[in-house]
Amino acid sequence: MSKTRRALKNTAIQAASQLITWTLSWILLVILPRKLGDANFGKLFFALSYGMIFSQLINLGVNTFLVREVAVLHPAADLSDAENTRRRGALQALISNVFTLKVVLAVVVYALQSALIFLLPYDGVTRAAVLIIGLGTCVGAISQTLSGVFQGLENMLGPNIVVILEKTLVTGGCWLLLTLGFDLRAVCWAHTVATVAGFALQLGWLRRLERFVFAWDYALIRRIFLGGLPFLIWVIFGEIYVRIDVLMLSLMTTDAVVGWYGAATRLYGTLLFIPNILMTSVFPAMMRLGGAQDDAAFGRASERLMNLLLFAAVPVAAGTVAVAGPFVKLLYGDGPFAQAAPNLQVLGGSILLVCIDVVLGTALIARGKEKPWACMAVAAACFNPLLNLWAIPWAARVWGNGGVGAAWATLLTEVLMMFGALWLMPKGVFSRRNLLCGAKAIALGVAMVLLLRWWGSQNLFLLIAAGGAFYLPLALLVGVVPREDLAHMFHAVFKHRGGAA
Repeated sequence: MSKTRRALKNTAIQAASQLITWTLSWILLVILPRKLGDANFGKLFFALSYGMIFSQLINLGVNTFLVREVAVLHPAADLSDAENTRRRGALQALISNVFTLKVVLAVVVYALQSALIFLLPYDGVTRAAVLIIGLGTCVGAISQTLSGVFQGLENMLGPNIVVILEKTLVTGGCWLLLTLGFDLRAVCWAHTVATVAGFALQLGWLRRLERFVFAWDYALIRRIFLGGLPFLIWVIFGEIYVRIDVLMLSLMTTDAVVGWYGAATRLYGTLLFIPNILMTSVFPAMMRLGGAQDDAAFGRASERLMNLLLFAAVPVAAGTVAVAGPFVKLLYGDGPFAQAAPNLQVLGGSILLVCIDVVLGTALIARGKEKPWACMAVAAACFNPLLNLWAIPWAARVWGNGGVGAAWATLLTEVLMMFGALWLMPKGVFSRRNLLCGAKAIALGVAMVLLLRWWGSQNLFLLIAAGGAFYLPLALLVGVVPREDLAHMFHAVFKHRGGAA
């Protein structure tokens, strides 16, 4: 029960942070497309996607490995002083070597991505955006490593405060610069400066908790590399199938089409707050449960997490499908960005699939199945570009918008990942109860979409209110989240110390 309380506490911190950063992200999502226009926003979105792909070479798969190792090495009150001293020494050595490795990799990767962009057929403005944004994404990759240490320590306050400050700097800086008449390059610098500031603050905060320095222990570096290798395959190939559509769109269509797709994709990304909140908070606890080989406890935790995620994700996905048109119109008016609506509508279906895949993937990693799960990422990285080769030209011919084809390729890739994860899943982790809860939630979601479509209103706020009033009480009534799961969470939050678990 204490694990549940700790996970819920971190979830609350993550949710509060997400609410603030989510609001700032929405402000930025309105400002940038309107001020930059579809073509320049397309260049910015391409530069961000290009930088994110290369930043995964800095990740090396070590971030996920690091969270797991820090969670295991974290000193505990029920251990002896000698054991805690040993753990702390091993923890500081681990952080020091990982940090040194990431700094070296960041320098190498930045040089590589900067050289490559001059070999590709892009204009000078796009190349300048890539060079500036690339600096920020490389520094951001090191910041993600520091966040992984906080996550393993189950101390989510520090990184969340840093994210809020970073997002505030980006939003305020972009608004000010664009209001003063500056161009795309200035916006790119705003992103990079905010990232560097966030990195410096997070580094100082972490060093107050755990003293670490630059270190290079060859044997430990080798163990870190080998330990992160299965995650490296997943991260690199996973990033390819997530980002390759933007690069293919930029080569097969125009900057404006990339801008439409970028607006829809950024909106879609902000709507994935549910798995971001839950998985950041519960990942260390799931790793410990999986490592303890307590099949019954791990199975119960996995079931409860999946049921809760289905309950929360279905209305978000269904609502996105139903209100994509009014939503985009409210943000961007009737101009060229209206073409983002069909992209967002297709991506809305992916929201539910991503949520399911995140839980399934976490369960597989916690049970030591990271290698076969990494093979699924390789399969997705092959499947997605091949599908895009056909889908982008097809959508361009049919709708004049290649982004619709890229959105369908994303959705079908998530379907592939879901079936692959279910095939790899050990027996006893999930049960038929999850299927029943999922069927109830999806049925209500489909009914909600049909109801809102039948109503035909274009008032976004009325549509959202009507969808919530329809889904939430019925979901509680039919038991999308079983009553025993609700009772467990309620008991974890409100029980007195010393009470019966």
